[in-house]
Amino acid sequence: MLSKGLPPLPHTECVLRSLGDDPLLARRLAQMGVVPGARITVRRVGPLGDPIELGVERGQSVALRAREVARLECQVLAGPLSVFAERTGVAYRVRALEGGEAFRSRMARLGLAPDGELLLRAARHGFDLTVLPANKEVQLGRGEASRVIVEPRDVAADHA
Repeated sequence: MLSKGLPPLPHTECVLRSLGDDPLLARRLAQMGVVPGARITVRRVGPLGDPIELGVERGQSVALRAREVARLECQVLAGPLSVFAERTGVAYRVRALEGGEAFRSRMARLGLAPDGELLLRAARHGFDLTVLPANKEVQLGRGEASRVIVEPRDVAADHA
């Protein structure tokens, strides 16, 4: 999924394709080691959406303004299920469940667990999905979907 602007949600991981159309910003980012082809991860987002802390390959971190992050063009590899709301009909592998014990217990009762798979059917008022391979139908709210970290199954297969 190629997108203009990295979705500013923690745990979103992407491969940077372009530094945008601002030459000053592109030069500054390149000097910090943020270059096309690099894998970046959103680590934290400020309370009002600004600044955004990005983790870059080799363990370094950079903080950017939201408007700077919006100029980056990236291919999203993984992130909260809510990042993929427009990609219905796609199978995903669950990478992690980012929540407390009660949240993880509820997800386990629904059949969602790390390394499990799901099929996102719809994402209008909630997230309708099918837990694979059991074909169990469940619905998650937007808040729950933001704590289920997934990657499209075709990306997961590339890492195997």
